[in-house]
Amino acid sequence: MVRAMSKISETELKAHLRLALGEIGPIEPKWDDEVREWVFSHPKYPVEYGGLSKTEVRRNYPKYLREFIKQRLNGRLLPELERITKGAGGRKTKPFNL
Repeated sequence: MVRAMSKISETELKAHLRLALGEIGPIEPKWDDEVREWVFSHPKYPVEYGGLSKTEVRRNYPKYLREFIKQRLNGRLLPELERITKGAGGRKTKPFNL
């Protein structure tokens, strides 16, 4: 089901983000010599963030994850990006109740 952005409340978006961050657990960036930055990604979500410090990555990764979830809720993702997760980050196994 595709919904217009105006119908997705900030409360709903925050609830899905909380659920996704709970699945991810602690954000522990690792140094990547290839890009010469601290990076973090999680196998359940196709979101990656790289920054100059661990603190920057911990602070900004949730912002990028939030944007991914917003696009997911709007039905704007390619089928290849779908994942099996509990939240709107991927295909839900059961309905999400707020």
